[in-house]
Amino acid sequence: MSYALNHTNRKLTLEPKITVNAKIVVVGASNVGISFLETLIFCSHLKFSNLTLISTHGLPGRNLLGTEQRKFLASDHCYNDKDHALMSLCSWVNVVVGKMTAIDRAAKQVIVSREEVVLYDHLVLCTGQQYQVPRPTGADISQHPTNREVLNSGLQQYTGPVPCNHFTLNDEEDCLKALTWIRNNSIAVEDGGIASLSCC
Repeated sequence: MSYALNHTNRKLTLEPKITVNAKIVVVGASNVGISFLETLIFCSHLKFSNLTLISTHGLPGRNLLGTEQRKFLASDHCYNDKDHALMSLCSWVNVVVGKMTAIDRAAKQVIVSREEVVLYDHLVLCTGQQYQVPRPTGADISQHPTNREVLNSGLQQYTGPVPCNHFTLNDEEDCLKALTWIRNNSIAVEDGGIASLSCC
């Protein structure tokens, strides 16, 4: 059962807090980013009045995942849906939904989704680990090359068209999109066989 007792005392109630108006912008809703915001929000003697989170899909825990969706992502045991609900970061943090595309250090601003400008006094980058579309090596597989003969393209980023049946699962939204695509493109077999998937 969730706890139902919150305790406060006279000292905590009457203790004045110092208001910090500095614009603190956190990029990425990773575990480190959420932990950083949690530490600032629940600081006993400071009140941060201008916190902003830039995240591709907003705050985590907004969509409660079912058992099927949870199988897509590995559990890191840092935060679960209940933890996010109890913290209620949306009450303290301004959330900008989008992807940071540029940083202007001289003007102290970041560009979100190539159009929106977010000003900052302090910028904290907490993007976490992210999977990306692998870049094809261009090797001729008919020649049966070995790994030593194939050029390493790990440092290059793939910018070409991504097939509709290729998914990089980094967060809850990606899992929901993948599961929706699988359900819409699978053909159930009546005799209990394995469903087949259509390809693009």
